[in-house]
Amino acid sequence: MNNNDKIKDDSGRIQTIHESEKNYFDNKAQTESEEFEKGGWFVDHTRHKAVLKIWGLDESLNGKKVLECGCGTGFFTTLLAKIGAEVWCFDLSSKCVDLTKKRAELNKTGDKINARVASFENMDYEDESFDIVLGKNILHHIPDIDAAGKQIRRILKTGGKAVFYELNASNPILIFFRNHIIGKTRLIPKLGTHDEHPLTADEVEKLSRIFNHRCKISYPKFRFFGKFDRQVFQQRYKPISFFLEGIDNMIYLFFPPLRKYSYKILLEFEK
Repeated sequence: MNNNDKIKDDSGRIQTIHESEKNYFDNKAQTESEEFEKGGWFVDHTRHKAVLKIWGLDESLNGKKVLECGCGTGFFTTLLAKIGAEVWCFDLSSKCVDLTKKRAELNKTGDKINARVASFENMDYEDESFDIVLGKNILHHIPDIDAAGKQIRRILKTGGKAVFYELNASNPILIFFRNHIIGKTRLIPKLGTHDEHPLTADEVEKLSRIFNHRCKISYPKFRFFGKFDRQVFQQRYKPISFFLEGIDNMIYLFFPPLRKYSYKILLEFEK
């Protein structure tokens, strides 16, 4: 295969993945919009301290230009706007973007949020546009992590920070469970899309190199037994959920060396 054929093949593969992701999140947005009509549109900004603590962000974002990658239905987008940020955001799903705009208007933050349909490959923000670029559970959906990392660095201001809260592939037990059990039976359905996968150590290293290794890796919470609860029991039994989450919390507090095996990882990059 010559180089031109490879480019065409990669382009076709990425387009196929984009269509699959878009369809999945369009359907998810439709389901969530029905739930929102029961009273779920409002974003309580008094919760921001706990949220921002997980993300390692300052409590005040007044005047900061922030880009959220993969905005979903706009909860975090609206929260950022409520605590002072000027927010730009994008998502592959047009239905998600529509719900983000609606949520912003209902929360009286529409004038501080600019939402559009886009992907990492075609976002056209100018170089050095943002003080902060962030995303939750988005990079592990990206087919070309190297291209995504370069785009993030391009649009980030010098001295700016990129923060991503992602799925982590370092736990072999969870990865075995994910690859060989989840989705193989109707009792344990797959909850995500077909092409997504937790970030591997190699992918994290690629991103780190793009930022000249100005990368901080942390684990704000331990997520292991809680993952089984979500997949196996769908969090239907509160006593079980409470018990399993308690085990995760105990591991986090008393066994720090095990934190790297959490299913959640926080990546912070500086330009």
